[in-house]
Amino acid sequence: MISGLDVFRPGVGWIVPLQEKVLLAPGDVLRVSVAVPYRGPEAEFTLYGSVGQRGLFGFDEILSARSALSCPDSPETYTTVTGEVDIEIAGTGWFGIGGISEGNDYDLYVKIEEKPEVMAEIDDVIDIAGGSGTDMTGMLGMMLPIMILGMIMPMVTEGMEE
Repeated sequence: MISGLDVFRPGVGWIVPLQEKVLLAPGDVLRVSVAVPYRGPEAEFTLYGSVGQRGLFGFDEILSARSALSCPDSPETYTTVTGEVDIEIAGTGWFGIGGISEGNDYDLYVKIEEKPEVMAEIDDVIDIAGGSGTDMTGMLGMMLPIMILGMIMPMVTEGMEE
């Protein structure tokens, strides 16, 4: 089902990965191309793509996107229908909330929403490089207890002045 992976990198343009793994960075767009055999009446389906990690309880979706997949009228013979879905790589925000973290061995999952049995998954195909922004989570994690203590101490010591 997955017929190709391309990457749009701001400032560079569209590039085709030359290795088995795709190295992405925040701001990139991963274009997943698919080719699906179809037989039936003309129909419009939703192509769904997701980057995440497979775990004990299924696929943990981190980033996802949807696009339309148009299928022509083909009642007698199978026709190969091609489509693509663009998944924007969003880095994590403050405190690591939202987006995808830097790391290795992310998985890719693609399906047709209206027909979930038509799906494909590639394990350990994506690595995410660190973003250009600074990671403030470590520093804020250390400073937060001190800031809270600074707010509480005046309240506690206020009644002790005698």
